[in-house]
Amino acid sequence: MGKNISDQILAMLTDIGVERVFGIPGDTIDYLMDSFRRQDKVQFVVMRHEEAAAFAASGQAKLTGQLGVCMACQGPGAIHLVNGLFDAALDRVPVLAITGQIDANLIGTGMPQEINQIALFDSFTVYNHEVRSAENLPHALQMACEAAIQKQGVAHISIPADLMNQKAVNGITAKNIVRPKAKLIANAKDIDAAVEMLDQAKKPAILFGGGAVNTADLLISLSNKLKAPLIHTTRSKDIVDNNFPAMMGGIGLMGSKTGNQAIMSCDALLVVGSSFAFREFYPDNVPIIQIEHHPERLGAHVPLTHGVLGDAETTLYAILDQVQSKTDNKFLEDLKAKREAELKHKSKEASESRGGKCIHPQYVAEMIGEHADKDALFVIGCGSATVWCNNFLTLNGKQRFLWTWNLASLGWTLPASIGVQMAAPDKQVIAVVGDGDFQMLIGDLATISKYNLPIVFIVFNNSCYQFIELEEMSVGNPAFGTDLHNPDYAKLAEAHGIQGFSVEKAEDLADTIKKAYASRKAAVIDVFVDPKELFDPPKVTAGMAINFLKSKVKGWGI
Repeated sequence: MGKNISDQILAMLTDIGVERVFGIPGDTIDYLMDSFRRQDKVQFVVMRHEEAAAFAASGQAKLTGQLGVCMACQGPGAIHLVNGLFDAALDRVPVLAITGQIDANLIGTGMPQEINQIALFDSFTVYNHEVRSAENLPHALQMACEAAIQKQGVAHISIPADLMNQKAVNGITAKNIVRPKAKLIANAKDIDAAVEMLDQAKKPAILFGGGAVNTADLLISLSNKLKAPLIHTTRSKDIVDNNFPAMMGGIGLMGSKTGNQAIMSCDALLVVGSSFAFREFYPDNVPIIQIEHHPERLGAHVPLTHGVLGDAETTLYAILDQVQSKTDNKFLEDLKAKREAELKHKSKEASESRGGKCIHPQYVAEMIGEHADKDALFVIGCGSATVWCNNFLTLNGKQRFLWTWNLASLGWTLPASIGVQMAAPDKQVIAVVGDGDFQMLIGDLATISKYNLPIVFIVFNNSCYQFIELEEMSVGNPAFGTDLHNPDYAKLAEAHGIQGFSVEKAEDLADTIKKAYASRKAAVIDVFVDPKELFDPPKVTAGMAINFLKSKVKGWGI
């Protein structure tokens, strides 16, 4: 046991298995920083922005499922954490945020940098408490960690600076954190009803999301038994080998034509571990069965014919055991033929030999995957980078595909890759990011250099916020305010002691990627992609076409 409360905090974190804390030192956490200095069990990772610290903790938690921890001082430090913590909260991953606070006897007196940190964190946390005594802290910290792990969310604890140096509470260490392994077993009658609907269907389809993790074999077996196509959300792209013949790609605007067609043309849709949010991509007048272990997500975004509250794995086992095997495979075979044609078209789109002065982003995404390790960890930026990777990066079922699933925040990719690489030091981490996303928290390139992290960044440099341009045009307005004036990212990397490469010709891309991968050192590959290359939406409505035309007409000044 340490001498003071700050020592005790680190001792408790050590007891529950925390290996690192991401943050920035300062003011109200000075005693805690000295406790880090005097021990070697928990590493303090010095970041360049508190938002980046929270993203790093979130990225680590998404990869491992274990508790990520970040820390900041009071006021501006705490405020900066919020966006990164919202990412963890919306994606339901366990993160603990520790913030310092002004001395306990001064709270509420309007001291400089004093803010109501409990109010600030209250809307998105599963536990939120400000410690008021040394005796209160160990119990509060234990509860915070348990809440984050058990409820899969963000817990926050605010600690006044003067308490940090008070004498440790004798005889108190972290109890074993309860990590429930129980699974929610679906009601037998609900399973029977789902089986009956699937037995009646002639053209069933299966949409699976992030809640279907660790069910790849079951999904494949059920697909084979029902002769049903499999469609993934962007979050679940890495669950099933993308080369499995019944895989039709993704759903939604970022998905594939065949994936969306499979859903729209089925006569029964089984949704496993997903509450995909966009109603326009669900079929009309078709029975929809949803398996979900969060009751509030059942029917959240589309009316259901039948909801099954239960764990995805055990429910799929039960359905697979009871459902009848189908012999008519025409629906699936027709979709396979369409998917094969779509993939051939995509391969042509991704060809190095396509014309044009700039490199096609499709080709970049394909090359990124072609030369990656078989168990590589891909950290993907939001926006157009997500679209290209969702459609042109082929995953083998062993690789991971991590991104800011629900918050879709720019700035996530660079710091999240730090958390991912530190949690998996022996794995290849490849961060694929747009220039707008990369630049937002680019200061933490210095963190990558400081800790010698071998992350390879591949930057889709089109000198604009391309996805935002498309959003503006989709409502009938011309693109405005989206142009970027970028630095030389290769030279910027070199200034940080990181390998830097600039690629302006398609014929140089593959060799550059292979060289960067082989080095096993940090690298930034600045790839100049065609800013005029638009992704082909899987579903184009009349309204979308009209609005796109309106945007062009407005752009002409007419």
